[in-house]
Amino acid sequence: MRIKAVGVVKENLEDGHTIRVEWIRDHRSTMKEWYFYTSRVAVWKLDTDYYLSNHLIDFTLNDVEQDYTIFLYDEYWKNQFYNEEQFQEYVSSQQKAKFDNQFGWIDFYQEFADKLRPYSSDRTKLIEKVTDAYNRSGMTLPKMEKDYNTIDIDPFTIFAFFNKGIKDENRIRIIQELKEEFSVTASVPETFDGIPVVNNMMATFYGFIGDRDEYDIDNLWSIFNAALDYADNDTEESKREFIKRFDTAINQKYVKWKLTMGLYWIRPKAFINLDARNREFISIDKNMDSDFINRFVPINKVPSATEYIAMIETAQSSMKSGNYKFKSFPELSYHAWISHNKYSEVGRDTGTTTEVPLEEAELSEYAGKLVSSKNIILRGAPGTGKTYLARNIAAEVVSAGRVKSFEDLDEIPQNNIEFIQFHPSYDYTDFVEGFRPTIDEETGEMRYEIIPGVFKNFVTRAAAKQHTGEKFVFIIDEINRGEISKIFGELFFAIDPGYRGKKGAVKTQYSPINDVNKVLYVPDNVYIIGTMNDIDRSVESFDFAMRRRFRFIEVTAGSQLEILSGQIDDYAGAATRLIRLNNAISEVEGLNSHYHIGPSYFLKLNDIDNDFELLWQDYLEPLLEEYVRGFFDEASILSDLKAAYDGLHQEIDYED
Repeated sequence: MRIKAVGVVKENLEDGHTIRVEWIRDHRSTMKEWYFYTSRVAVWKLDTDYYLSNHLIDFTLNDVEQDYTIFLYDEYWKNQFYNEEQFQEYVSSQQKAKFDNQFGWIDFYQEFADKLRPYSSDRTKLIEKVTDAYNRSGMTLPKMEKDYNTIDIDPFTIFAFFNKGIKDENRIRIIQELKEEFSVTASVPETFDGIPVVNNMMATFYGFIGDRDEYDIDNLWSIFNAALDYADNDTEESKREFIKRFDTAINQKYVKWKLTMGLYWIRPKAFINLDARNREFISIDKNMDSDFINRFVPINKVPSATEYIAMIETAQSSMKSGNYKFKSFPELSYHAWISHNKYSEVGRDTGTTTEVPLEEAELSEYAGKLVSSKNIILRGAPGTGKTYLARNIAAEVVSAGRVKSFEDLDEIPQNNIEFIQFHPSYDYTDFVEGFRPTIDEETGEMRYEIIPGVFKNFVTRAAAKQHTGEKFVFIIDEINRGEISKIFGELFFAIDPGYRGKKGAVKTQYSPINDVNKVLYVPDNVYIIGTMNDIDRSVESFDFAMRRRFRFIEVTAGSQLEILSGQIDDYAGAATRLIRLNNAISEVEGLNSHYHIGPSYFLKLNDIDNDFELLWQDYLEPLLEEYVRGFFDEASILSDLKAAYDGLHQEIDYED
C-alpha cells in the first residue's frame, strides 16, 4: 500500500464528491510503501486499539520506519514465513511487483500500436472500428472534421483521444472496448503513471479539411510505421527511414512537440516525450548529467530527427549511470509529473486515492462554486480561456464529476447544457418569449404567434427533469454586451438563488395575451454561467441589482497558462514573455490586471512560424495601443511594454 500524501480534511462541500483538504506532506516521489497490514476500501477507519494500526499511524504521520520483524511474530504472519531471509525475499518481490504494475499500461499501448499498423492502407475500416468501440463504451467520439463527417484519421490521433484530460475511469472504458474491437491480448491498464496527455482543445494531429495539406495524414502514418520499425529493429536502414519521416511530419501544422508524445505512447521505452513538463524537468542539472545539459539545454525549439535521436541516446546513458531515481523514459515522465504538480486543496475519492492534478482540482473548485451559488460570472482579461473553462465547468456539473471536458460528454448530458452569446441587439423576445411571424400550413398566410425564447425553453426542459436529479447549465458568453435588465425582464427576480422554484414564479410580459394564469419559474436544477471581459466598455450595462444575483470569479492570465502547454514550440519563452508583459501592464498608471494579455493570444504563434516579433506587431501592439489611447505618454508606455516583452529590463515574478 503506497502512502502518496498526508492531509487534514477541512471541509465537506456536500456535493457528493468533493472535500477540501489541507495537504501536509507529499510522498509521491519517495515510494513510501507499507506492507502486509493493508486494506482495499476507499475510506479505511483504523481501529486504534489494534497494535498494527498504531504502527501504521506512526509510519504515516510520524515517519517511523516500518519494522518488518513484528510480522514474524504476529500470530497470523509468523505462519507465512519460515525465516527472515525468506521474509525479505518476499518483501523485495512485492516491491518489484508493485513497481512493475505502476507502468502496466506499456504492454497494452505497444500492442495496440501494432494492431493499428495494418489499417494504414484501410483507414475507412479503421474509422468504423474506432467508432464502434466508442459507441459501445458510451463515450462520444471527439470531433475530427468541422461537419463531423470523418473521412480519414491517423494513429496518433486515435491514441490522443484516450490520452487527454479525461478521468481514468472513462479512459479505461474506451481502452476496454478498443481491446475487444482490435483483439488486443494485453490486459487493460488500471493506472496511467508517466503518460503525457494532450490539450483537449487540440487533440488531433492534423487540421480539419481546408486547414491541412493533402499528404498530412499520410505523413503521420509514415512516421508511425517508421518509428515502430526503428524501435523494434535498430538498423542503419530503419534509422534513415525514421529520420526522413520524422523531419517531414514535425514541420506539419498541429504536430510540433506532440509528435514526441505520440512516439512515446507507441514505444515508451524507446522514445522520450518532450512535452512542456518533461522539457522543464530534464533541463535541470540535478535531473540529467552535464553532457546532456551542455548539449541540449535550453530545449526551446522542436528538434530535428538527428537531434532527437542524440537526445534519446544521451538521456539513456545518463539514466544508466544509476545517479537518478529513474532508469527509463516512463519513470522519467512520472518523476517529471511529480515535480511539476502539487496537491490542490480539493480532493476527489476515486476509490484508491484522493490525488488530483491541479488543473482537475481547480475545475472541481469552480464547479463547486457554481453548485453552491447557482449563478456565477467568469470575469477577466481577454484571451484567458473563459468560454472554454465555462463549458468544462458545465460538463463537470451535469455529469456529477465524471467528465472534465465538454467534448467528452455523451450526447444526453450535452443536451443539459445551453450556450448563447449576448450582443447589443439581443432582447427579451430572443431570451424569454415574444411575437414571431409564422406561416399557417393550411392557408399559407403569415401570422404572429407568441414563441418561447431560448431560456424559457431551457428552464421548461429542466423543470420536467427535476425529479431525476439531473442538473442543467445555461452559459451566456459575453453577458455584459447585452442590455441585461431588458433581456431578463421579470426573470430578474426568478433567477435569484433565494427565489428559485415555484416560490419565485413570475408572469411574463405576454401572460395577459397568452394565458393570464400561466407563470414561469427557474427550477433549482438550473445553473447559470456568464463570461465577461472586464475592460469591455459595455460593462456599465450590468446594473448593481443584477450583479448581486451572481458570484464573480476572476480568471487570471497566469492561472490559464496550461492552455499553451504542448501547443506551441517555445512554451517557456511564451510563458516568460506573457508574465513579464503583464507585470509591466500592472505598473502602468491607469491600467491593472483587467488589461492583462491572456495566453490564448500566444496560440497564434502556430500560424506565424513562432515569430514573437510578428505576434507583437500584428496582435499585441494594436491591442495595447487601444488600452493606452489618450494617455499623456502613450508612446513611452508602449516602448516600456515592448521592452518588458523582449526581456530588456524587468525581472520575472512567477507568482500570479
